[in-house]
Amino acid sequence: MAAALCGRSGASLAGLGDDELLELMAAYEALGRAVSAQQVRLAGEVGVRSRSELGDEGLSRSQNFTTPVALVAKVTGASARACKARLELGRTLRGAVLLGGGEGPAPFPVVARVLDEGVLGVEAASAIVKQCGVLADRGCSPDVVALAEETLVDQTISCRLTADETFRAAIHLREVLDPDGAEPRDEVLQMQRSLTIAQSSDGMYRGKFALAPEQGGVWMASIQAMQSPRVSGPRFVDGDEYVTADGRTQAQKNADTVTELIARAAGADDMPRINGAIATVNVHMTLDDLEKGRGVGWIDGIDQPVPASTVAQLRCSSPVAATLFGDKGEVLYHGKAKRLFTAAQNRALAARDGGCVWPSCDRPPSFCETHHANEWVSDDHPPGRTDIDNGVLLCHFHHSHLHKTPWKLVMQGGVPHLIPPRWVDTEQKPIPTTRRRTIQRPAA
Repeated sequence: MAAALCGRSGASLAGLGDDELLELMAAYEALGRAVSAQQVRLAGEVGVRSRSELGDEGLSRSQNFTTPVALVAKVTGASARACKARLELGRTLRGAVLLGGGEGPAPFPVVARVLDEGVLGVEAASAIVKQCGVLADRGCSPDVVALAEETLVDQTISCRLTADETFRAAIHLREVLDPDGAEPRDEVLQMQRSLTIAQSSDGMYRGKFALAPEQGGVWMASIQAMQSPRVSGPRFVDGDEYVTADGRTQAQKNADTVTELIARAAGADDMPRINGAIATVNVHMTLDDLEKGRGVGWIDGIDQPVPASTVAQLRCSSPVAATLFGDKGEVLYHGKAKRLFTAAQNRALAARDGGCVWPSCDRPPSFCETHHANEWVSDDHPPGRTDIDNGVLLCHFHHSHLHKTPWKLVMQGGVPHLIPPRWVDTEQKPIPTTRRRTIQRPAA
């Protein structure tokens, strides 16, 4: 069978029917399971022969390797992570070394048997062995552990579970057999929770985190809710639609979503205040650069500058106190956050716009930022009023897109209109964007 399978070339696969393709994939997987079982067995034997009590006479050290992982990786060419997993499973499945040098009974005979037969995959075997080992460590009787092992093997094979499904089944069975074990395990997880974040030399903030299960549940539920395309009601957009593709990766969307969650929480009424104000971003910029939309701004606490487009976006909807400087560095103006739209104004905008006004965007009002159609520059800049007829709702993505691209947004008759760039529409015809259903449409 192996020879027949190996005779298949990649070029010949295109001529296979769907059923033949799937059958061939299953056959190769069965062959791979048999090979993987022997890889685990061999690695386990290397681990036993390299055990620490043998000292320099152990296999790995006698071959001038500090660890059996390094030895297996060198011989096989596999990654250290893969070799470590093989060694751990192989040593777990192997019986203990007896005083006379022989091998004791296998601790998990059912898993060992079906693994050697190529019926059970290595990943599923690892999941079963790990959770059964937890039961044994918790003091469950050998009969209970053996029953758990047999149950999980039978369920995996008879129901054709994937390795992920076997893992979930093993967790569930572990909790059924040892419900009291959840408390000490949770104590360990709670001690491991962490969040570290620091600024890198390029200005990016990088870090890592570990969340306890309930914390991860809050994060994932919040992220999924905000990213769901069904989070708002029906869309009411008529006529020609110019859609901006969201080219962000999922990781980028996650970063934007968590930032939006934090920003919204920071502005909540019950959040702590500093000197009576909510969390405020302080931006420093020259008056000339601000008025001309060029140059950079400097945010307090951040070493790297941000472009003028980012400053403009922040000033639309974030509590930014902008300090403006003259040519000689003198402070000309230290603005406050009073340019922000009030809660009542935002409710009115929500009623008018129904959410992000960008065509085909379904973000509801609660997920939107308020944009000044005629740019707000300073308190004494008359055109940029913080009035309803100068405000429009945009989600964070389209708000950023508007500030950084040739698209423009204007108000006509109290209704926001998008003006596309010439490469989209040579005539640059304004596109009405409100979702309000009570607008009187012109008669046909």
